[in-house]
Amino acid sequence: MGYSREEKALLWLDSLFPVDYARKEKIRALGGSAYALVSSFPQFERAIVAIAGEENFAAMRLSLQSPAYLNDLLERYAHEGIECITAESSRYPENLRNIERPPFVLYCKGNTQLLAGAPKLTIVGSRRTLPPVTDLTRRFAEALSEKMTIVSGLADGADSAAVRGALQNANVISVLASGFAHVYPECNRSLLEEVIRSGLAVTEYPPDVSPQKYLFPVRNRILAGLSDGTLVVSGSEKSGTRHTARFASENGRKVFAFPYNIGVESGAVCNNIIKQGGKLVDNLVDITAAFGIHLTEKEKIELTAEEEAVLAVLRGGEAHVSQLAARTGKKTFELQPVLTALEIKKMIVDCGGNRYCAVR
Repeated sequence: MGYSREEKALLWLDSLFPVDYARKEKIRALGGSAYALVSSFPQFERAIVAIAGEENFAAMRLSLQSPAYLNDLLERYAHEGIECITAESSRYPENLRNIERPPFVLYCKGNTQLLAGAPKLTIVGSRRTLPPVTDLTRRFAEALSEKMTIVSGLADGADSAAVRGALQNANVISVLASGFAHVYPECNRSLLEEVIRSGLAVTEYPPDVSPQKYLFPVRNRILAGLSDGTLVVSGSEKSGTRHTARFASENGRKVFAFPYNIGVESGAVCNNIIKQGGKLVDNLVDITAAFGIHLTEKEKIELTAEEEAVLAVLRGGEAHVSQLAARTGKKTFELQPVLTALEIKKMIVDCGGNRYCAVR
């Protein structure tokens, strides 16, 4: 695709300072814009040296003196299937434009139309998410992705579950913490390829930037910034999900969380979010109602009276089969076919240990 002169100047600057946002912003500000900086580059020598050092200034000057530098850069991106949406583009997401430190460039592979249009919900959680919650996350993402674009990372656990669920409707954006020349974790390479084929993968980093531990919390501002709301499904006290939730809240986005029983370490962040005013979520309506969304007709499933009774109990929160029996007046053995039917209809999920919770 074609880029304006301002976009080309921004891509040039981003290629030379792919990680250090602060210095990059200071250098761009010298000229008022990236193109103005390029046009009058020599006059900014002293200021650039003060910001970035002699060596970096020399590299910038050399790249500008080489007519092939930018052309080779853009040809590489095109060859690798990378589409660049810069902060100067009308296609740059408004949600992201309005955050602190919006990325200079979004490097994209896949369907860039997903950046616009439908409401977006970020779903994040820990790599150590409990299996029942992982399954619940996947089911939520699949159902919600009928009307919303699901945004998540690529880590094992909750993020991967959200991505896999949303892929069923090809309505997913995965945000990476490295350039496209790297896949982290490597075991999710095939998942990333699926995202690129059916959804969209984005990163703020040029291809050769490798994943570093400190880049993940930086990446989280994009996870939260792209979306209208964030659902946290798991996380310990030290989990990176707390950064995403805080950033979402600070930027006026809706924050949701799955509730956990006392003492469950992987749910500590979720319970804290709820304490601090986040919306407790135990069914899809808790999220869809907040966005004025009605799911498609296939969500309106016919239920028997017995199924309605059990579902009504589970909408009040996770329950053991013995609790269901007491509250519905049924025998435990009588409940099993009802529970199986509700699972088949994707209305509930088995949380393990004979405990169940509502999905919708």
